[in-house]
Amino acid sequence: MKNATLEASYMRVTVAQYSADEVIQQFLALYNCMDFKLELEDIGISRFQFVRRKKVLRELRALSIALWGLALKKSFPKDAVHFFETFRASFPVLFPVAKEQAMMENRVNIYVDCLNAKKDMDFLPVAEYLAEVLALDADDTPRLRLRLSLITRNLYTMIFDRLV
Repeated sequence: MKNATLEASYMRVTVAQYSADEVIQQFLALYNCMDFKLELEDIGISRFQFVRRKKVLRELRALSIALWGLALKKSFPKDAVHFFETFRASFPVLFPVAKEQAMMENRVNIYVDCLNAKKDMDFLPVAEYLAEVLALDADDTPRLRLRLSLITRNLYTMIFDRLV
């Protein structure tokens, strides 16, 4: 009887509790390390396309925030909204220029809406939107959309794997 009780106590799983600050700091560390060099190269944006590069980086950063919100919903269903809204309240610190802050909030909202339909099951709608907004005219548009979808999937996987 004593062994059965001892074994049962070892089999219990305790759920780790994380604060919003801990989860946000983990994401910020990842977010600040993202340089998107490979992603830019994959879609054919060279280092010398300064204006286009800046636009693509802004979109990928906004997408990353929205993907983090999606990962939160999967890992922290009870706390995800609180964590995400707490993070979004820090936008004035992250983006001190009001115009940049408003633009990032708008971009994140658009990606959150794009992701709501199919969640992490299919990133093609996001890829189609990205291709359209970035005006990436390629000879092989379906290939570009697939590449953007894979880039989005890889970003999501990286964010999800490093959530906490």
